Amino acid sequence: MRSSQTFSRHWDIETRQHELLGLDLGEGLPRTTLRYGAVIFPAYWGLWLLLFGFPPQPLAPLFLLPPLFLTYYGAKRSATYWRRTNLLVWAIRLNYLHTGVRPVIGRGRIPAPKPGMRLRARRLGEQVPQLAELPGVAPLFADSGDQVDRAESYGPPAQISPRLRAYGPDAVARARSKYLKKQRRSKRAEK
Repeated sequence: MRSSQTFSRHWDIETRQHELLGLDLGEGLPRTTLRYGAVIFPAYWGLWLLLFGFPPQPLAPLFLLPPLFLTYYGAKRSATYWRRTNLLVWAIRLNYLHTGVRPVIGRGRIPAPKPGMRLRARRLGEQVPQLAELPGVAPLFADSGDQVDRAESYGPPAQISPRLRAYGPDAVARARSKYLKKQRRSKRAEK
């Protein structure tokens, strides 16, 4: 059996900015990093200025370095999902922290509870009970007494058995030869 490789990642060409406002940037900065920085820096600095005002000189690194690190590491490709940047993976994880989760496989179909779907933060609070004791964020990780998130299963568990089909050049060649033989037989039958 032949094995094939996908070379599309090697053709992922990143555009670079070599000059910015008359400044020569040498080999250039990736434009993705510049776009992320154009969003992250003003958002962070605006939030800082709204909350704390202008930073005193000892706090200048806290004003400058966090958006720099967030931009630099956020614009890199993720090691887990190579098609996404780290910032996108972090945003998806934060989104799923507050998004409801409905388990399908293993427990059967679960009806949605009255207050809505179960939050992942509450599931995390069940696994790590110390989070429910933290001041300020305890309600996020703890269940309130009147709202019960755990629903009983109903119906049989959903069984999903996907079938993997990998078509390489050898399989395509076999299918093509079968197709051509079938066409020849049908032409002979017509004559």
